[in-house]
Amino acid sequence: MSPAADPPDVLVVDDNPDAAEVLALLIGTEGFSTATAHGVAQAREQIARQRPRMIFLDLHLPDGSGMELLAELKADQLSAGIEVVVLSGLMEDALKEQAHLLGASAFLLKPLDPEQLTALLTRAR
Repeated sequence: MSPAADPPDVLVVDDNPDAAEVLALLIGTEGFSTATAHGVAQAREQIARQRPRMIFLDLHLPDGSGMELLAELKADQLSAGIEVVVLSGLMEDALKEQAHLLGASAFLLKPLDPEQLTALLTRAR
């Protein structure tokens, strides 16, 4: 995890703290600083306080929908330039299409394929 004073490169938003921490550690091995959030409210706070360059966003969160947060980010001009990668346990075409319409740069199926994650982070660099 990065120090509080430094904005993280990547914010991982997942309702499962263990899954969020593992993903943050994997992303960290690629040289990115990370932070985690476990719900929509916590993610909003993190984004407002420390604007990350990239967000890995789970769709199913305990206090709201990741899709709603994605729509908020698209509407918020201060969030312009933040790359959002949507994470889901379901690969439904309608969800994937909606995520892309709302500005998601990628839609990844959980559990994540490490090679796919590495390729995505390499492109983000």
